[in-house]
Amino acid sequence: MLYAETASIERARLLARIRREFAVVEDVVSLGERRLPFVRVADADAVLDAVCAQAELEDQGVAPKRELRMPYWAAVWESGVALAEHLAGRGVDHRLAGLSVLDLGCGMGVVGAAMALLGGRVTLADIDTASLLFARLNTLAWSDRARVVRCDWHGDDLGARFDLIAGGDVLYDADQWAPIEAFARRHLAAQGVLLLGEPGRLNADRFPAWLESLGWSIARSTRVVGERTVRIYEAHPNG
Repeated sequence: MLYAETASIERARLLARIRREFAVVEDVVSLGERRLPFVRVADADAVLDAVCAQAELEDQGVAPKRELRMPYWAAVWESGVALAEHLAGRGVDHRLAGLSVLDLGCGMGVVGAAMALLGGRVTLADIDTASLLFARLNTLAWSDRARVVRCDWHGDDLGARFDLIAGGDVLYDADQWAPIEAFARRHLAAQGVLLLGEPGRLNADRFPAWLESLGWSIARSTRVVGERTVRIYEAHPNG
């Protein structure tokens, strides 16, 4: 069977599996002159409602379909789009071809799919298994160099090092900063870059100074997505 036929069958199978649980929209993300086909949840609030309903049933002794947690993954956050646009706009000499890259807290995979489109060897990681179904679907076109893994950045070790670790809107809680910083130190290759998108949350204002106090160098830029001005940090550990 031809590769294209096999890929088409796999996509149909995976999409059918997702649709048994979620209503979806087949969308397109514009990255400059490039177009990234992207399947996303149709209504993130409906996913949250479903989680709340399952939590109520769990209190009554009914086991949930999967581990219950806040479904942050079900929205396409502006920070993820900003990172994808940032990477796509860096110029031909900064493409990701051949680099090992990680989309940390990947959600439905917009950053990881963009990095795959740009030539990277991509790992997409998230703690929520539902998100990984979408991440897998959205990177099927590059299945030879894209994989998805369940990962808790509080202590998991992926057994690999990456030239680039990207995370969109992962700084929402200051309690997450130390685990993310430690994870990045464990997983960055020599001369590797930690690329973070943060949508201007007040509780994240002190993050750059905090990271610099731990011996990181940070380059700062911004990108506007919709009504949000996303702060982008490119950080390198010193020493």
